[in-house]
Amino acid sequence: MTKRRNYTRELITKRDTAYQAHRYHHGDRPPMLRVMAGFGPGIPVAYEPRSKSDPLPWVEYNGDTGIANCRYSGRECWTAPVDKRNKIIARQTIARSVYRRLAAAGIACEGWGDSAGTHARYTFADNSEVTWSGTDRYGDEVSNHHPIGEHGSLGAHWMQQEQPPHAEELPDFATGNYATDSAALVAWMITLADRHGRRHQEHATTEDTDAALAWQKATGGFLATGADCARYRYYPVDGHESPAGSPGENWLAAYELPAHLTLPTIQLSEQEAREVATPLFFQQPAGTAR
Repeated sequence: MTKRRNYTRELITKRDTAYQAHRYHHGDRPPMLRVMAGFGPGIPVAYEPRSKSDPLPWVEYNGDTGIANCRYSGRECWTAPVDKRNKIIARQTIARSVYRRLAAAGIACEGWGDSAGTHARYTFADNSEVTWSGTDRYGDEVSNHHPIGEHGSLGAHWMQQEQPPHAEELPDFATGNYATDSAALVAWMITLADRHGRRHQEHATTEDTDAALAWQKATGGFLATGADCARYRYYPVDGHESPAGSPGENWLAAYELPAHLTLPTIQLSEQEAREVATPLFFQQPAGTAR
């Protein structure tokens, strides 16, 4: 009896072998391969079996929502050379659905890159900052540009920059499942924004800025401007400051500084701002779209 072919195993072996050849080849590099499925030229798919013998282990994601659309068997998939000019790949980057979900919750991130890779950045109303990015399934590429089908993990770094001790958080979202990891990143970012205040980002895309403004209009939320951040010092509300009758709500304390202390060059500690400024309170409602 002829042995039954394991198409999924063949795809994984072919893809991993091509990666090794691409990485270690001396001279002209052979192309890397990615696994595709669907109609026409196809869409990159992720290997996310639900069990050891899952007959449909390959997942196609919606690049806008981060939700799994379809599942495929190994027989329905194929490998294709990596082509960075492929517009279908651009619509499937790991960052796309995260950007869109955050913007719908009033958080319009900026994209940027350095020698370490490509990242997303967001500065909150209190001037603390977060960056986040992903690694591919091989753990080598720090990028927001590889497709969902090659997702490995997401990581982030939040830091309070204004005054020592420079508090920070460094969460990793590394289950290997894109739906789980991206949802956890989005939820964590929204929690940070509720605590540290939303703010307009100068270099966010027009599309994301418009979505954040739509959130502001729909929820009555508050997005600080550059002028607001010069006029106020923003700090998370502690138990002693909470507006009466609003336990558990998301409030941000904004300390309005006297005019002679609002210049960008004047640095005040949190304690100094609390001593010389008048507190106001802004509620930070949760986003309407997650």
